[in-house]
Amino acid sequence: MPPLASAPLDTCSTEEQLILTHDHERREMERYRGLALSFLPTRPDVSRLMAVLGIKCEIRLASLSLVARHLQLQHCLPAPDTCRLRPPSAFDRQLFIAGDTMTCQTLNHALTASHQSRQFTELMARLCHAAELDTLLGHFIEQKQHECRLLEAAQQIACPATPRE
Repeated sequence: MPPLASAPLDTCSTEEQLILTHDHERREMERYRGLALSFLPTRPDVSRLMAVLGIKCEIRLASLSLVARHLQLQHCLPAPDTCRLRPPSAFDRQLFIAGDTMTCQTLNHALTASHQSRQFTELMARLCHAAELDTLLGHFIEQKQHECRLLEAAQQIACPATPRE
């Protein structure tokens, strides 16, 4: 993957937007996969939700690759197999969710990260100069809004006493 230029974010090229968005979605996919495993022993319902959200990230990654191919920029994205070969770091060690307090805290963090992901995607859409990528990012924003609503609903079910912002 080529290094990103040090230009201000408001002058991001289409290639840079593809790289940034792809990397962001890959990290989101990894985060949701990790959460799915973390919730599996104690909250299989939440685990399934996290697994589905991870699959949605995979679908978005495939869509980005397709757009990159249409724009003849596929060279700027990693090959699909290389995304899965990243060795786990010390920070990626799996923790299992134990207890209601940890469930609520983890869901709160997941919801916060989901909102931040939506905001990142909105920023990429505002900076977008390629119509095909702009359309795709618009769909991503809708999906991420829905993702936030699903996580809010999961949080309300798992943590009924948690105050809402």
